[in-house]
Amino acid sequence: MRRLAQFDLNLLETFEAIYSEGGVSRAARHLNLSQPAVSHGLARLREAFNDELFVREGNRLVPTAMAREIVGPIREALRNFGFAITSAMTFDPATANRLFRIGMRLSGEAPNFASLVTGIREIAPSVRLSSAHFPRQEMPQLLADGRLDLAIDVAHTERAGLNRELLRQDQFVVAARKGHPDIDGAISLETYLAQEHVFASPRSTGLGHEDAALAKLGKERAIAVRCQNAMSAWQIVSRTDMILTLSRRYADTFQGFEDLQVLPLPLEIPLAEAFMYWHEASESDPGLIWLREQIRNGMMAQS
Repeated sequence: MRRLAQFDLNLLETFEAIYSEGGVSRAARHLNLSQPAVSHGLARLREAFNDELFVREGNRLVPTAMAREIVGPIREALRNFGFAITSAMTFDPATANRLFRIGMRLSGEAPNFASLVTGIREIAPSVRLSSAHFPRQEMPQLLADGRLDLAIDVAHTERAGLNRELLRQDQFVVAARKGHPDIDGAISLETYLAQEHVFASPRSTGLGHEDAALAKLGKERAIAVRCQNAMSAWQIVSRTDMILTLSRRYADTFQGFEDLQVLPLPLEIPLAEAFMYWHEASESDPGLIWLREQIRNGMMAQS
């Protein structure tokens, strides 16, 4: 590669846009540039790195090994440059026009996102919010790359460069339909174990906290149906004699289902915890400081 002093740093934005968008035309729209300008930028990038960087497969441009190797450092450089520019600026929510990307699992979006959107938009009407599902093992890298501004999830192993804060702890409850032949206003452990259960999880394998607690007692529940989210599970429970174990906060989001009863779980298990995660590189970003404060206040107020 040529000396840095001879390199146009604007080309880094062109590289990142082509990498993310998978094509020159889409990158041009993303950058609000003409297609010839982006094509010219790609030619300069290829000359600078002495590599094709992107090759065509069907209707997309896919990165070469060289491009995959340098995309991380380039994204970090762009992010750091952006932070350097904005660090001295204040964030005014009343006038800000900014997109915030919040990583949320499906189980976290339903009980949290709507109230967060409502609260934030009341004081920041032009701020845009995007909730994105993410594989848990990829969360640290998504935050490091800036593809997520922050994430809300269960406890993860602590990692260098990744900050976290406990937002809320929540009890687990049991949901059953009103008119259930065995359950009316209360449920014992014996009755709990005698029922068929619906288990809601986006994972295709694995069990829940309640199963681990039962295993310590030498007991096991009968899971008759496994589905991907609590909304589906809630509807199943309302139409059958199966029961569902879920967090109190999640159950509260379905309070319009008047044909269901929500009862204390007859089992000692750890509280459901929700953490907020962000990368240390975004620690001083005024907009993200504000966003974290809104989420912190909003979710604690829901507790």
